[in-house]
Amino acid sequence: MNRPIDLQTFACTLQETTTIKEAAFLFKEHGTAELPVLNEQQQFIGLLHQNTLFDTVIQGISPEEPIRSWVEPEASGLYIPSCEAGGRIACYEGAVFAGLVPLAPLIKENKRLQTMLAMAPLQIWITDREGTVLFTNDGEPPLFTQEEWSRVQTSEAARLSIHVSAADKTYTVEKQRSAEEDGLVFYYAMRAEAANSAGEERAELLEMIYEYLYDGIITVDKEGYVTMLSKEYGEFLGVNPEEMIGRHCTEVIENTRMHIVAKTGKPEIADFQKLKTGYMVATRVPIIKNGEITGALGKVLFKNITGVKGLQTRIQQMEKEWKHYKGEWQEQNTSRYQLDDIIGTHEAMVQTKQMAHQAAQGDSNVLLLGESGTGKELFAHAVHGASSRAAGPFVKVNCAAIPPELLESELFGYVEGSFTGARKGGKKGKFEAAQHGTIFLDEIGELPLHMQVKFLRVLQEKEVEKVGDIRSTPVDIRVVAATNRDLETMVEHNEFRLDLYYRLNVMPITIPPLRERKSDILLLVEAALKRITELMGKPVQGLSEQADRLLLEYSWPGNVRELENVLERAVNMAPVNETITPAHLPNKLLQGRTAAPIRTLQETVQLAEKEALAGALRYASGNKSYAAKLLGISRTAFYDKWKRLEDGDRPEIRTHFVRK
Repeated sequence: MNRPIDLQTFACTLQETTTIKEAAFLFKEHGTAELPVLNEQQQFIGLLHQNTLFDTVIQGISPEEPIRSWVEPEASGLYIPSCEAGGRIACYEGAVFAGLVPLAPLIKENKRLQTMLAMAPLQIWITDREGTVLFTNDGEPPLFTQEEWSRVQTSEAARLSIHVSAADKTYTVEKQRSAEEDGLVFYYAMRAEAANSAGEERAELLEMIYEYLYDGIITVDKEGYVTMLSKEYGEFLGVNPEEMIGRHCTEVIENTRMHIVAKTGKPEIADFQKLKTGYMVATRVPIIKNGEITGALGKVLFKNITGVKGLQTRIQQMEKEWKHYKGEWQEQNTSRYQLDDIIGTHEAMVQTKQMAHQAAQGDSNVLLLGESGTGKELFAHAVHGASSRAAGPFVKVNCAAIPPELLESELFGYVEGSFTGARKGGKKGKFEAAQHGTIFLDEIGELPLHMQVKFLRVLQEKEVEKVGDIRSTPVDIRVVAATNRDLETMVEHNEFRLDLYYRLNVMPITIPPLRERKSDILLLVEAALKRITELMGKPVQGLSEQADRLLLEYSWPGNVRELENVLERAVNMAPVNETITPAHLPNKLLQGRTAAPIRTLQETVQLAEKEALAGALRYASGNKSYAAKLLGISRTAFYDKWKRLEDGDRPEIRTHFVRK
């Protein structure tokens, strides 16, 4: 089946009789922000949004209630003149719902086509295979007699001239049959004399425009021989334009480069060309026809050239400064890493990268969870780089690094005069700077409560209000937030707003700590050593087996960041071109190397069971049902095993991550 380019498909569909509880499970399973809803006849009736489910929970609605009351209807026809620009239409493959197509591009394209047809300098009409006129852009088609019309219809020629008896006019008619099997035939007609007149008028108009816009015009063929020279340019050069036709451009203009542009096809814009009498500004562009260079066009300015030259100097200086600042801004606000740059082959890391890739395909908010040093910012870069917003800016904000009294003006911006010391003209905030891109809010758990309220408005209304302003500015941004704190516990302690947590926690991604993926340590060591030695200009011969073993046995509470710190220290300590040994590693790695105690088989099994339960619960963000599913056991069995762990022996589980 040939699908429309903009067809939005879905992982699954809902029935209007589906319960809120069942819908919530499907949203979590497929990680999507909205799902289509069908009626008993399997016809599309609207969409159910994930945020709507959050509202039902807050309102205390029974999870067994059907979802039909919360379905948001969408357009279902193929053309609705009064439809809003944001509407979508349902598409079916036979009788089966296939997905949604945005309506705005279809309406826009239809209007654009109608405008183009109405402005076309020729008559267009379409007939079916029987000759019945189905469409015309200019009233009735030419009044052919039956004999003339028959000639048009039966002719095998792609173009023919027809003399219309009734109007006593001659038309040039082009005919084209539809490539589809619909029997449609397209006719294009123009009066012969009108076509000639239009061509002459167009040539005269172009000549007038060029004479007005530029002091001189010249064209050459691909060999550099002059084919046209304007009157003004001829007077400036002191030659007769007509006599210069056919002569090589180097004989007509000193220091010209017209023949070079005609040969290379590379344009030269606003070039200062030296003459005996002074300077002129020349622009030379190739003339390309059917993909081949057929010559070159030159446009020159030679009047008031002194002012133009001074202006060019100023423009060049401004462009140089602008490129410098633009380069700095882009370097600071562009994602530098992709998912392929994230090192790790451990199953937990592979699953995390897959989840990040899935999150990047949509436009929902992403919440990155994990201990300090696990690489949350790296994942934020990768999600942006793999998304449809990759060409837009990637703006980074550390909520803990900005003083609370400055955080509001940094995020939202301010208008001139809003406070003492406010910059003249005001300043854009980070949200506006991320327009059409992604904003990464690191350490979101440190955001003050009063700022959480304003941030929630940005997520809900898609607009920001600058400090001191009474107007709101719409923004088109995607939010990726990160934290190493337990937001659910913060919500319980009234340190973090519940509604903001729901808005952010649409696509949660938990990044595993390094101690849970030790098989990746040596891969990380290899990559980090290469980067560190190149940066320091100090080569080493890798690590000894004893040093490798120490790295593998250490628990790495600081995760990848701590590993890189240890390796940088080791490179500094080791002699050039020698192997890193345990002597070059910190004492904490040596002290942490103790013999493992001998346990009974029963103790070993119990310990493994505890670690499995704790690891699954941590990965499932505290959701015991999901943790049981990950372990492949029933929910009842999971609860029984968890209950049997005595309070003193039960491993500490923090939802998603550990407290800072």
